Amino acid sequence: MDYMSLIQEFQGKSDEELALYAKNYKIPLSKKEIQKLRPLLSSFSIQWVLMGIPDQVMRDIEKAIGKQKTADLLKQFGR
Repeated sequence: MDYMSLIQEFQGKSDEELALYAKNYKIPLSKKEIQKLRPLLSSFSIQWVLMGIPDQVMRDIEKAIGKQKTADLLKQFGR
């Protein structure tokens, strides 16, 4: 599955479904954090895969889930 298909699939899932998905893949995100991150899904661009996540988006992620958790997730799943 390519990134765009995955993002589109995520956009169609409820917060509960995404929380279960995160739990199954050992991604430490609560339903509340998922709700805060959801608006960023609509701004996803394939360019992020090629060139990295824009600084403003990184700041938005840090606001949503905190700097430490953002750093931990990037370390775990790459940037």
